[in-house]
Amino acid sequence: MSGIVRSELLKMRHTFSLKFAVLAPLVTLLLSYLLSGSYVQFSAYNWWYFMILPLAAALCSASMIVREKKTGMQNILCLSVRFDKIWLGKTAAVVILLFVSNLLLWIAATAVGFVTEVTVSPLDGLIGCMLLFLTYLWQIPFIMLSADFMGYLPTVLMSMAANMIASAVGAEAEWFLFVPFAIPARIVCPFFKMHVNGIPLESGSPLLSKGYVPPALIVSLISAFVVFGCSAKLFARGGRMHE
Repeated sequence: MSGIVRSELLKMRHTFSLKFAVLAPLVTLLLSYLLSGSYVQFSAYNWWYFMILPLAAALCSASMIVREKKTGMQNILCLSVRFDKIWLGKTAAVVILLFVSNLLLWIAATAVGFVTEVTVSPLDGLIGCMLLFLTYLWQIPFIMLSADFMGYLPTVLMSMAANMIASAVGAEAEWFLFVPFAIPARIVCPFFKMHVNGIPLESGSPLLSKGYVPPALIVSLISAFVVFGCSAKLFARGGRMHE
């Protein structure tokens, strides 16, 4: 499996999606500085989970499978490896990129906060970024599978719209646990201490409570387990049809 993951990462080394995943944190900080000045750290975390991270996840995940479709799956068909194992290796490669991207955002935002305004503590920032990483895991195979059926651009647009609309409408609603797309924006509220629209939370706000964090994380991880398993089987079935 590790060989498959390394191979997939090597295939991506010259792609725009890989470059964007690495540069996205810097783009976020630049945008936040232009819009918020000394409150760049606070603004960066908001732009990150509301817009930039969904875009990075969609681009990396969709390009992973669309690249294979352009060659008629020939790079896969010639391998003596089970299709479901190849699928898991591809998703693992995107998982690594997603983790690195979130970690880079935390490092950059923390460093910038010390020279401007520290609005989110380093520990809260790290916890928030790792929660975003974990609650986005299920979207990786979901987006890849969608790209296999719908193509690159429709999948990216669908993913962006689903994340942004669900975050804006459902993240602060009582029923947010039933909408996995809304969970990332809600689960970071007590750590970033802001509403989804970027306004600081009021003292005593119910959104500051961390009691809903464990169930929200459990729902996201169960969703990831189910989507990973189902998508691997569907990809394996489709791969056999190409043979």
